[in-house]
Amino acid sequence: MAVHVSADREALLDWNESPIGPPALAVKRVVDAAERLHRYPRGLMAEVTTLTADHAGVTPDQVLLTAGIDEAVDLTLSMAERAWGLWPGFDGYQDRAAANGKPFHRIDLDQRWQPPARPPAKLGDGDILYLAQPGNPIGTSLPDEWIDAASAEYLLVDETYQDFAARPSTLTRPARPGRLVYRSFSKAAGLAGIRIGYLVGDPATIAGLAPLRRFMPIDAVSLNAAAGLLEDPDFMARLTAHVRQARPALCAVLRDSGLFTEVRECETNFVLARPTAAARGPLTERLEHDLVRVKDCAVLGLPGWLRISVGSWDDQTRLADALARVTTTEKG
Repeated sequence: MAVHVSADREALLDWNESPIGPPALAVKRVVDAAERLHRYPRGLMAEVTTLTADHAGVTPDQVLLTAGIDEAVDLTLSMAERAWGLWPGFDGYQDRAAANGKPFHRIDLDQRWQPPARPPAKLGDGDILYLAQPGNPIGTSLPDEWIDAASAEYLLVDETYQDFAARPSTLTRPARPGRLVYRSFSKAAGLAGIRIGYLVGDPATIAGLAPLRRFMPIDAVSLNAAAGLLEDPDFMARLTAHVRQARPALCAVLRDSGLFTEVRECETNFVLARPTAAARGPLTERLEHDLVRVKDCAVLGLPGWLRISVGSWDDQTRLADALARVTTTEKG
């Protein structure tokens, strides 16, 4: 139930955006660079690549900046003949496979949102497997053993939500041929308004993908924002600490409302909630009226569930007030 409002009517809860605002140094870098927007950001690409490598604990030749996850998927699809991914799951992998004329095969999760005991035996040469860790929308991670058992020629581990999880990054594990890791600047970095992320892989793979990028695929504003963020690593620590603290509190608000049959805390910056049948209509109307934006997970393979992001403490108070305005008789 996404609710879109005009720029002059900001939503009370801007889901998937930073609950503590943007990084101050990122904003300063963007403002300071405003008078240089007539220049190509050639030097910035190298600067942000180096800063990113330092942040990820790798060398610059292992990093490839991309214009978000879509470009990362487009580039990696060039290496493979077929794509695979979990379902329920992020629909962007399948959409990009279709756009690139590559077949996409789903690996269905069971009713507990768990994968098959072992990855499909059909995975092999010419295949690329896309795995979000933690998953979207299920908000949990696969066991490393399951991932290690996957025999796809290529593997992309999408760690967009990694900073909110307790599990270590895939980058801390031994290297594996054909494995790439994607990290985003939009979630734990608090920069949802820009399109920039990065792939980490072995130098040969990164060198092979780099020429496939468009000319200057990332704009100067995004690059300056990312550079400012990477110069202020404490910001990400503060944002992730807030999410981890506020996440169980958000679950408590939702459970206490009596409007949901089930609420699940996730390893991400969102939680999952399933409204009662009686409350769903009135709840939708109330959230739309109060300009509360949440994500209906039907398009991600979880009909009946809502993805609700962790906001600021004030956001959660306003959400509780909105839920309270759904009448008791409608709670079912």
